[in-house]
Amino acid sequence: MKPEEKMVQVCRKSVSTTTKMAAEVLHNEPHCFIASSSSIDRPFKLLVQKETFLIDAESMSRISPIFNVMCFGKDFEKMDLSREIVDEKSNDIDCFLRAVHDTSMINSSNFALVLRLSNKYQVDPVIEACQNFIIRQHLDVLRADEILTMLIAAFEHHCRKEVVQKLIKRLASEGNSVFTKLKISRYLPAQVYGSVISTSMNLNQIKEHEQMNGHCLKQERSKIRWRQSVCDECKSVAECANCDECKKTMCRNHVSNLKCSSDYGTKMAADLKKKIVDFEWQD
Repeated sequence: MKPEEKMVQVCRKSVSTTTKMAAEVLHNEPHCFIASSSSIDRPFKLLVQKETFLIDAESMSRISPIFNVMCFGKDFEKMDLSREIVDEKSNDIDCFLRAVHDTSMINSSNFALVLRLSNKYQVDPVIEACQNFIIRQHLDVLRADEILTMLIAAFEHHCRKEVVQKLIKRLASEGNSVFTKLKISRYLPAQVYGSVISTSMNLNQIKEHEQMNGHCLKQERSKIRWRQSVCDECKSVAECANCDECKKTMCRNHVSNLKCSSDYGTKMAADLKKKIVDFEWQD
């Protein structure tokens, strides 16, 4: 059985409760998680603000070198195995420990918190679960502000490139009005901000190429330059665009119906789709 699959048993009780009482409460408290295959091997108390969390030291030590030091240090007496965490909130530790027990509870609301604490305590299985959540998640159903928060966290904690790229692409699809509203230039690191802007431009350009039918129509500010002119095909005056490859001036109707004689535009659009997000981790 994988260490992360083994239950990390968590129990919330008052600080004054003894270890023996904690073991008894463990079977009755609604906030507790009980291992399906075994009992707690080495109960260990985490004291956070006014809360106490009872964890299985053996299980936690196998998935986290930090917890291994915390739970098996030389400064503990056998009858009082505990450690106080003074720099975190009890609700945050509760959320983190629940995610250790069941990574399926990771969502857009707690992603940044779980990822931060997983990195802090070096819990690699949960870090991987956070990244897999992004890879599997259909990001279009999430709000732009949720994407921004997760992108900041993913970059800060150096998630895999494909994770950061997927978040960048999703945020870039929102457009300039949302960028201004969310003040992304203020909150995003320069490298990520530049990638979001360039990705947004690439997405807009792809939309234009999809209307070109393989032609290389002249553009202005990433938009097809439609102007009143005589169409070479129907010889009528209409909104037309010029193709740099076949050298024809055509109206909207004939652009959509007549494919360009050159395949350069099609190849250029295909290459652009392969490189929508320009992001690489800097050494």
